[in-house]
Amino acid sequence: MPAVSDNRRWGWLAIGLVAAGVLCMVVPALARDGICGLLGCADATPDIAVTRTAPGDLVVLVPEDAAPAVRAVRLLRSSSGGAGGSIAWGIRREAGAGGASAPNAFVVGEQPPGFRTTQPASDPAATGVWQAEVSFRCTTASLPFDASAVGVGQVRSWNGTTQGAGFAPDANATETCATEPGAVERALFVGGAVAAAVGSVLGIVVLFRREPPEPDDDLDWAPTADG
Repeated sequence: MPAVSDNRRWGWLAIGLVAAGVLCMVVPALARDGICGLLGCADATPDIAVTRTAPGDLVVLVPEDAAPAVRAVRLLRSSSGGAGGSIAWGIRREAGAGGASAPNAFVVGEQPPGFRTTQPASDPAATGVWQAEVSFRCTTASLPFDASAVGVGQVRSWNGTTQGAGFAPDANATETCATEPGAVERALFVGGAVAAAVGSVLGIVVLFRREPPEPDDDLDWAPTADG
């Protein structure tokens, strides 16, 4: 009986180590980034678009729900390779402005309330290939476009061209920021993995140490035909 009791104690210890190890690996990641802490979701950035309200104006649009998260807006001249080149115009939200001033339409060359100009506009962007960039809380959305193809009243985004003053109904307005685990979380993960491994090995040892069941000598065997 003492051996059986010891096996039970070691068995419960093995179960406890495995459970504690799994919790140390899973709970901090879920608390940090939800299910994305376990699955490694990619960042999700709100959609942006460009439009014209007049032939000489160029406007960068963001969804209304994402407007309070805008930190900076820039217009870049596209380089020969198609990527963003030199900055032709830029504004940045002033420190302390928060979301009190939350425009969702930014006219190139103008400075909306709550923002300061970081690069004055040097070109009306009437022709040529450009790239609009909008920085949100932790992500940056970019949109290359041909200025000559943007007509008055047309909204051009990654989803195509629509008529009107706003986005298509299916435009994404949500920003999802995948974050990296900190030092404490990484240490808990390593410790949890070690605890789970030790618990698994201990459980296997306990399983093999179990004594086989004793044969029952009191069974009444049925008589054979020869008996």
